[in-house]
Amino acid sequence: MALNLNIPALKDNPIIIAETRPQKIGQSLLDHIAKNPLDIASHLHSELEILNRQKISPTNRVQALDAYRPLLISTVQALSEDYSNAALPLHDKAKLAAAAAESLWLELGYGYKLVLVDLQNQLIKLGTDKSSANAIQRAMHAVAEHALTYYQTYSTPPEHIWSDLHQLYFCAIKLGIQNVKVDEEKAVVGSTATIANTIENTYKHALLMSLADPQHLTQKNMRLAAEYLAFHVENAKISIVAPLEITTSCFIVNLSSNKPPVPYSKQKVAPNPDSDILLQTLDLVIGIHQDLNSLQNNQLPKDGGVPANANRDEYIDLLTYLIKHWGVTQKRIFNRTKSEGEIEIVTGIPAIHYFSSANVEHTANANIGKLQHSENMPEPSRWHVINISAIGMSVRRHATAEKNIRIGGLLGFKTKNEQHWSIGLVRWAACGSRDRLDIGVQLIAPRAQSAIAHIDKTGREEMVLLLPELVAVKQLATVIARVGTYQPARQLSITYNNSTHVIMLTKIVERSHHFERIQYSVIN
Repeated sequence: MALNLNIPALKDNPIIIAETRPQKIGQSLLDHIAKNPLDIASHLHSELEILNRQKISPTNRVQALDAYRPLLISTVQALSEDYSNAALPLHDKAKLAAAAAESLWLELGYGYKLVLVDLQNQLIKLGTDKSSANAIQRAMHAVAEHALTYYQTYSTPPEHIWSDLHQLYFCAIKLGIQNVKVDEEKAVVGSTATIANTIENTYKHALLMSLADPQHLTQKNMRLAAEYLAFHVENAKISIVAPLEITTSCFIVNLSSNKPPVPYSKQKVAPNPDSDILLQTLDLVIGIHQDLNSLQNNQLPKDGGVPANANRDEYIDLLTYLIKHWGVTQKRIFNRTKSEGEIEIVTGIPAIHYFSSANVEHTANANIGKLQHSENMPEPSRWHVINISAIGMSVRRHATAEKNIRIGGLLGFKTKNEQHWSIGLVRWAACGSRDRLDIGVQLIAPRAQSAIAHIDKTGREEMVLLLPELVAVKQLATVIARVGTYQPARQLSITYNNSTHVIMLTKIVERSHHFERIQYSVIN
């Protein structure tokens, strides 16, 4: 079959001949292994670029690629530390690390795709199925990890990523090798490829990560979702398309396109059985439900998808999110309306506490008062409103705004003429060139009351925000506090407006890496 993969042009008479002997490559890598990740990445990229621009036999190319691959994977993992927990838009160091990771996965993918093209162009193909399976699976893994790097920087992956993934899978189907297991070296640790080690599983993993709507996840949760999914991806099924009465947990993949999968229910035209396939996730979602029930009952799932030292609350939230995105198709409730305007934004509990305070000088705790008046307290940033709906808005960052946005982060926002600061959450992000950043903000309260919480009898005091009851949307009064505050029936003494009230925490409403929103009842 004809392949039209995204690969570089090969030079007939290269100036530098690529090294393909594994022993020599291993010796050269030893000289660089103690360097910092960016320097190692630079060396690996240079060697792979030389290798991937000249004609080499498939056997020699595979030997060289397999020699570079373990160090490449560990280097990318080290690089990700700089951008996988970074605020948006990314700072310079995080940008460099992300760009280096992208370039490494791109070159590794080039190499294995070139191997496959050469194998398919051979006149005599006897005995090449195992080699083709190896090339396809490792090319697909590199392409999928390349896409994940874009997700973790909230950027749109290039279209050739989907075109390549679909072609690689279609090629595997034609050869009948989509379920051949590809052996992984023990040196390749911490890689999803060691678990999802067939072409079909690797392909399904890439499809499902796209369907998880990564714009709405933190960088850390993207990686946790990828690692968790590797243990369960076999439960998702690929089949030919057929008319369905119930389309829940069903997605259409167009193998002739450069597009990601779409929910079956959102198809505007009938699926084409010649080019489309069906991804069914019902069994996958049932398995996730079982793991979720185990965690909620303080038990660890036995399949290994959730590490023994994992934060269980964190995984409960993540699995709940994944069930929604791989199970029931999300529908927009409110329409968006284009808008022109400016708003001011502050981020985090301390800043919102400060700007929401009606009478800052009477803050109950002197140390917190010093913090509020310190020079480190950020100024509000100006943002441009793109569109609004009944429950939130999309806004774009001005060039002078602070670089401190995180998915799941808490925001205070208001127009210039408004008196109160509304409270919202960052639901999604999309980055562009020159530090452009668009975010989706969900409104959770029209105002907040700044307060000081005295935790139990420890004497410890924390800044908290009290959100009012909203009868119209059946939203009870809640308190927003730092992560770790909630314990069932825990009592807090809340001080605001020169009066103190004792409350009891009753239910966690929402939790992110940055705060907890908790229902409560007033005791006195």
